[in-house]
Amino acid sequence: MKRIFVIALAAASFTACNSTNTSSTNADTTITDTMTTVPVVTDTVTTITYTPAEGDVIYKDSKVYVMKNGAWVEADHDITLDNGVVVYRTGTVKKDKKEIKLKEGEMVNKTGNFFDRTGHAIANAWDDTKDAVEDAGNAVGKTAKKIGKEIDTAVSGKHK
Repeated sequence: MKRIFVIALAAASFTACNSTNTSSTNADTTITDTMTTVPVVTDTVTTITYTPAEGDVIYKDSKVYVMKNGAWVEADHDITLDNGVVVYRTGTVKKDKKEIKLKEGEMVNKTGNFFDRTGHAIANAWDDTKDAVEDAGNAVGKTAKKIGKEIDTAVSGKHK
């Protein structure tokens, strides 16, 4: 008898736990099924990276390579791109009077756009170089002035 009671209690518990979403507006006559739709929202960020194409250039292992027939081939001469940008075999890139040095893994496509080693565009490559050169020039100038003053002080024997 106890065994039947325990089985009945377990069956009732399982049935109660496995209930569906139903609501009853009138217990005697109407049963309405309710279904709720929950929108699924996902936050995904799509990152598009550049895939090298014929004529593109990469700087790797201190050498310049060009994409030819789907493979990177070491450049045997300086490369002039479609927009007039020249990529020298040393990894230096020149546009008009501006020069920058490619870093390991950086690419320049045949139209002159720059990409980092992960394939993401470097939109302001020339501007960054200009700012960095200007900052370096200013730092060298300040240091030269400071050294000049130190030399004057040492030569004249006047210490402040």
